[in-house]
Amino acid sequence: MTNFDTSSSQTNLPFISKVMILVGLTLVFMTIGSVIGFFFFTQITGIPLAQIADFQKHLNDYPNMYDAVMLLQTFSTPIPFIAASFFFWIIIEKQPINSFSFRRVELPVFFLVALLVIIFMFFDALIIEWNQGVIFPETLKGIEKWMKESEDSAGELTKFLTNFKSPSQLVVAMIVVAVLAGISEELIFRGVLQNITLRASGNPHVAIWFAAFVFSFIHLQFYGFFPRMFLGALFGYLYYWTKNIWVPIFAHFVNNGFTLLMAYLYTTKAVNLNIEDTKSVPLSMAFGSLMLTALILRWFWMRRVVIS
Repeated sequence: MTNFDTSSSQTNLPFISKVMILVGLTLVFMTIGSVIGFFFFTQITGIPLAQIADFQKHLNDYPNMYDAVMLLQTFSTPIPFIAASFFFWIIIEKQPINSFSFRRVELPVFFLVALLVIIFMFFDALIIEWNQGVIFPETLKGIEKWMKESEDSAGELTKFLTNFKSPSQLVVAMIVVAVLAGISEELIFRGVLQNITLRASGNPHVAIWFAAFVFSFIHLQFYGFFPRMFLGALFGYLYYWTKNIWVPIFAHFVNNGFTLLMAYLYTTKAVNLNIEDTKSVPLSMAFGSLMLTALILRWFWMRRVVIS
């Protein structure tokens, strides 16, 4: 692939077949990875097999739990995503890995990407606050209760993983949550899914938003669905306009890494701003963020042809 070729692909499989194969490969690799991850998890923590299913209830009961959870996350998601992406792209699409990127991007562009991601966070906080306040109709209260319980469970795990007790835990989190997550999720959602959707539909907006939708849906957190989908679309447009997979990977890294760093600084009392408290963002700042985001995106759009 020397360009975003929407006319043909190396395989003649229908789009829905490719999506099903990608989903199947991902589930297979995630199952294998989770088994390996839980093996090391039990070895590190000494947690009994009977408690593995409810390990989140025992986050503070066993030694080395932080490192064990991070290792489990590494084997259950990033590594399987990377393996599924490579397998699908090489075996199913019959294309080389370097075809994910076919335009060179100069270093200053990455500085602008970092600025864009950080600025966008303030507007995204407004979407987060709105999404968290969504109320379901009475007929769907059961679903709403299940979603909130799932959200609370995920929130407890996130709180545990971002309540850093040492700089070494921050380093581990940066590697797993920022670096590996950025590489793996951008490979599978932007590199693979967005590309095959683009080839099938011929419409970049359909491809970008479909990949962003799946990217958000796969996290299974409704009360963060819309801000995550908008973030995924942001990564998708950056990829489409720059034609370089390292741009959305870097953007993803900045988003996660900056959040982790701010959480660490807040935990250590170095700053007073709790980045997870979206209500701390004034409305004027959120809309200012939206305007600056639009201006920077316009810069990328206007230079989408000349970036080489």
